[in-house]
Amino acid sequence: MKNTQVCQTLINAWLQDYQQLHDILNSEQLALEKRDFERLELIVREKDRAIGKITRHDIPPMVDHTGVQLNTLSSLQNFCESHSDLNTTWCELIELVKKCRLKNEVNSRLVNLLNISTRRTFNLIKGFDPDNNIYNASGNRATVRFNNNSISA
Repeated sequence: MKNTQVCQTLINAWLQDYQQLHDILNSEQLALEKRDFERLELIVREKDRAIGKITRHDIPPMVDHTGVQLNTLSSLQNFCESHSDLNTTWCELIELVKKCRLKNEVNSRLVNLLNISTRRTFNLIKGFDPDNNIYNASGNRATVRFNNNSISA
């Protein structure tokens, strides 16, 4: 099989796997927004499997017409970018990878916000404000004091 055919097959497999990952990341975001933690557990396992599948793709041993080994991602990229029949699908793959990276960063920030919100809620339920401030009757933040001393937990 020619190198271009091998590369096209590999790119197609990556495209399929990254599209699946993108769909999973969309589901993860929805579960985070809805705080559906049961669904989120299933999605995280699914995401781990998808990432594992992507990382197990091996670049088959190939040599280009100049004798250069195509055994690294950068050499494969150079090869694909230099062949017009591969360049388009390679660019599609790179765009999809970027979308997945961005979606994963968004989800990571959502997780962080949920953690902060949950921690803050628990602290308020326990009667502890880490900033040692509470809202007074007029809605302004005020330091909690007792006998002229700040109260801390």
